[in-house]
Amino acid sequence: MSLRMAGPRWRQADPLIGISALGLTGLGVLLVTSATWQYFEAPTLVGNTWFVKQVLFAVVGLALMIACAIIHPRVFHALAYPIYGLSLLGLTAVLFLGQGSAEYGAQRWIEVAGVPLQPSEATKVAMVIVLARVFAGGSPNLPTIIYSAALVATPVALIYLQPDLGTALVLIATWAGMVFLAGTPKRYLFAIAGLTAVAMPVIWLGLKDYMRQRVMIFLDPQADPLDQGYNILQAQISIGSGGMWGKGLLEGTQTQLRYLRVSHSDFIFSVLGEELGFIGAIVLFALFLFLLFRILHSHDIANDRFSGLLCAGVGSMIAFQAVANLGANVGITPVVGIPLPFVSYGGSALVTQLAALGLVQATLIRRRRYRFEA
Repeated sequence: MSLRMAGPRWRQADPLIGISALGLTGLGVLLVTSATWQYFEAPTLVGNTWFVKQVLFAVVGLALMIACAIIHPRVFHALAYPIYGLSLLGLTAVLFLGQGSAEYGAQRWIEVAGVPLQPSEATKVAMVIVLARVFAGGSPNLPTIIYSAALVATPVALIYLQPDLGTALVLIATWAGMVFLAGTPKRYLFAIAGLTAVAMPVIWLGLKDYMRQRVMIFLDPQADPLDQGYNILQAQISIGSGGMWGKGLLEGTQTQLRYLRVSHSDFIFSVLGEELGFIGAIVLFALFLFLLFRILHSHDIANDRFSGLLCAGVGSMIAFQAVANLGANVGITPVVGIPLPFVSYGGSALVTQLAALGLVQATLIRRRRYRFEA
């Protein structure tokens, strides 16, 4: 009897992860197209710049996903700190050279060769890689947890200064998910939860005025229905009016008559709810749940701890963003500007999310599988 490695390694990639990601991305292209259709006097697919850009973003993202899948995880392990350093450099550049919305003085993009880039999106993946390396040594002890928290605190502070509370929360949630899935002893988990609870008043006072206002409006949107609470109320109207089957693509009155603001980004789910209805929402939920299940399965079967933690980080990052965005659309979480992964309009976000799935596939392609032969 002999032991042989089973099959070509490329066959070990999980096609279901790719299918789920393609389904979400394709759905996103449809919804972005519908959400921006009313901006053109004589709309066509080629003339819709949002549609064209989102398709190009998807193509670039898929190419980068394949590229990341080809690279061995040990390369990411070796380059974890340089990648982390480059992400900090990009965030620092935003503070001095940044572009973006004038609202609240936000600066979130830098332009490279005429292409606008959002370094905070790439930072999400960089944090997953560096935290996977930090936790790869074994069950986290107190010094490891403190060290990892310090690594996260630096980009969180730089992102908060832009200001971008949503992305800062994503980094914190990703860290928390990786701490949990890394097998941290319960006593440390309870200590982290306790310190967070004690620090909440300080965190609340440290928020900018408009951030605190968003939380208050979340609790009572009717308090300012024509300004701060407007988007929340219109989103709920949009979702509720869709019924079981929806009004049809390009037929949503809230979307096409521009009652629903930021419909192609933060409130893309409200477009889905109005135009594709409950059935469309179920399809979206199923795709997300299936994708997350496959990512967690990849974490469970990974060969080594570093590879498994890459999967844990990617899963935590995607899950938190999905829950935060969907919760904001239906009014159960505050609106903090977190886009819906793979679905909302945005080049930097879509490209980095697909690249992150490439990290998961890389761990699967290198997974050792053996078969016994007589």
